[in-house]
Amino acid sequence: MSLRDISRLACVIALVTVVVALTVKVPAPDESPSPSAQEHAEPRPSRGTSSAVDDALRDREKAIERLERVTDQAHVAVSVRDQASGVAFDYGSGRFPTASLVKIHFAALMSWRAERSGEELTAAQRRDIEQMLVRSENEPALRAYFALGGPPGIEHGLDTAFGKPGVNVGDQGFWGHSFTTPREVVALLDRVLDPGAWGTYALMQDAMARVTPELRWGITALADDESLAQVKVGFVEETEGWVVNSSGRVIVDGGPLVISVMTDRNPTFEDGVATIEEVARLVGEVVRAERAAGAVSWKDLGTTIREGQGYAA
Repeated sequence: MSLRDISRLACVIALVTVVVALTVKVPAPDESPSPSAQEHAEPRPSRGTSSAVDDALRDREKAIERLERVTDQAHVAVSVRDQASGVAFDYGSGRFPTASLVKIHFAALMSWRAERSGEELTAAQRRDIEQMLVRSENEPALRAYFALGGPPGIEHGLDTAFGKPGVNVGDQGFWGHSFTTPREVVALLDRVLDPGAWGTYALMQDAMARVTPELRWGITALADDESLAQVKVGFVEETEGWVVNSSGRVIVDGGPLVISVMTDRNPTFEDGVATIEEVARLVGEVVRAERAAGAVSWKDLGTTIREGQGYAA
């Protein structure tokens, strides 16, 4: 090999060395993280991990979807108010016959009038209220119906005492043919079953807690075991089917709820009771989900549902 060839080969080798040096970068010692830095690095949250709030909201939506299926199969509406937080939820539409549920309106107005007059309920009035609420007897309800002034007197009295009563009282003595909505029932019960209203409505609160066992169904399916449940039911068979209602105040996971479930056009009485208890349990799932979510407003949800369902106040 000539001296000129050797010189050319040396130039090629040098050029290749420069190209390799520019292409392959050896990391400098200060560019690699130190062991201590790696140990203290914040772990990245794994994707797909949902928060408790997200889980609660999903549970709520599932309960509402099941509630939709129930309301597709029966004419039923429900309203509930959490007395601890003050937020409310209602679902369904229409006005319903009250049957014996209207007895709470009579008892509430009798109690309010007694306090307004500065006099205590008479012995006869106390007996009538207890019989109407504990055993749901009808004769005391008829006496109260006329003593309170029939439909005009009762509706005006309820309006004065509690604001718009939302109940149309049946005429000609047919008090069971009164009509109202669960939302209006809850608004009334929220007042009279408030522990702070014990002075005025003590007899009502006590009587509704002592309802006979055969009349303690419906919303009580939602109540905590061994908890105090104040309940009033109403039912009657009509030409289009059975009217079956259940309303009151129950304790759910330690917190008080006022709830009313009203339904009609049931093929049998038993069907009506089963529908109410299923709706009450689903509402319980919504309640628990909302409590777990915390930041979500029931009122917002309820408004959306009322608009979508055409809820008649």
